[in-house]
This record gives sequence, C-alpha cells and structure tokens, in this order.
Amino acid sequence: MDDYEKHYRKNWMTDDQWQCAQMIADLFRGWHHVLGEIKQSGTGIKLNTSATNWAATYDYDGLTRAVVMGHDRMIRFEFQPSGPRMMQLVLHKRHVREGKMHERHPTMEDAILTARKEHPQPVT
Repeated sequence: MDDYEKHYRKNWMTDDQWQCAQMIADLFRGWHHVLGEIKQSGTGIKLNTSATNWAATYDYDGLTRAVVMGHDRMIRFEFQPSGPRMMQLVLHKRHVREGKMHERHPTMEDAILTARKEHPQPVT
C-alpha cells in the first residue's frame, strides 16, 4: 500500500472503486486538485464537482484525457447533472473488452472505428 492509498482510499472502496478513484486523481492532475468527496455509486464511484472549464477536447483537454484513460483502463466514465454549476462524474470499472454491453469496455481503437463507421467524416 502506497502513501496515496493510505491517505485517500476510503474503507468502503473495493479494488475496482480504488482504480476509479485513481483515475479521478489522474484526470485532475493530482489528489490535491480533486474538489468534492468521492462517494460510492453501486460498484463504482461518483464525485460531485464544480463545472469548471477543464472538460474540453483540446486546450482544456480533460474530456479527451478522460476518454483515453477510460478506454485504456477499462473504466466507464459518465457525466451527470448535479445542480447549478455542478456536475457529477460517475465511474465504473469493467473487466472485459468483449461481451455484454454493461460488462465490456472496448479499446480506444475499437471505439474510434465504431464512431467513424457511424459518423463518417464528410468528403470535402
């Protein structure tokens, strides 16, 4: 057990929930930037946090990093509304790349292929 786990892992967290919490810390570039309390959400976790300008595709690239991390780590990442100027981040660990929709998490490359098949780039 490392120092971060000793300090930030809650007693109720399973190994899967701890992996989700670590993704939150990595997403915000350190535990000291995680604003709000991580809580249990079924087999996953949730965090109510202020809706700052971190979640974009490029300059404030939190959205892109969340998508890449989620696919690499097999963690389903979801935004939910949580009140004025607040958002809830919900994360659930997955363990397989193929199988039932609620059990699997595809690789980034497979997700890109699916998205491009469903939404091809316009021909210019």
